[in-house]
Amino acid sequence: MGAATLGLALVSGCKRDGGRGGPAPAASDRFADGKRLETAVSDWRTRFQNEPPPPTCVALLARAEEQRLCVEAADAFSRLKARTDALDRSPEALRAAAELSRRAGAAAQKLRLRDMEYMGTEGLSLAPPKSSGSAGGGPLPRASVGPDGGAAPAGVRRDDPYKPVLNAYARLEVQALRYLAVFLELAPLATRERALTELETLSREATRPSHTLQQIVRQASLLENDPAFKERLRKLDAKSHLVPPAATAR
Repeated sequence: MGAATLGLALVSGCKRDGGRGGPAPAASDRFADGKRLETAVSDWRTRFQNEPPPPTCVALLARAEEQRLCVEAADAFSRLKARTDALDRSPEALRAAAELSRRAGAAAQKLRLRDMEYMGTEGLSLAPPKSSGSAGGGPLPRASVGPDGGAAPAGVRRDDPYKPVLNAYARLEVQALRYLAVFLELAPLATRERALTELETLSREATRPSHTLQQIVRQASLLENDPAFKERLRKLDAKSHLVPPAATAR
């Protein structure tokens, strides 16, 4: 083998091996071109176009500050919908998705609390009323009063008016998180990192991170191939899941 040929072979070998004794080449970002993200955002644009605005809470939440939670969530949905209509993949789109999750979650939490109170009152109307001449004649169970002011006769269950509205806001919270998951899994690395920052903030703000957020982070951690970013995902996954208590010695 001639000297020139030998030299070319050595150079080629160094390129393949990363240099004798040198570190292995870093894994390339498989989503660097952004094409997978573009396709996914286009799919979500159609989903959000078919998603109706959330219903008003005026008839269900009496206080102005509680009604404002639903108004803010509806506004956040409109802003995110406008960004998906424009196929926006900027950091502002990530923040809009996180804000919708935050606002819709707050509205759903308040509606859930009021629903529990309402159903507790409804429970009093389930027992059949006692006749006035019955032994021990205690007070008759009072009729429950719904948010529209109507009273349900004792022993009659009314439909729960909170459930459809509660489900609408809870659904928006989940939709926003799953939209963020698209950026967390399919975007170029820099955008994946920004999406994770938004999820880290949501996780810190929550008393207990939602089940959807936990699923998203766990799945992204399993799919990620960048070592440093995978470690960030792993840490958030560990924080967001409750650790079972240690077994006690007997």
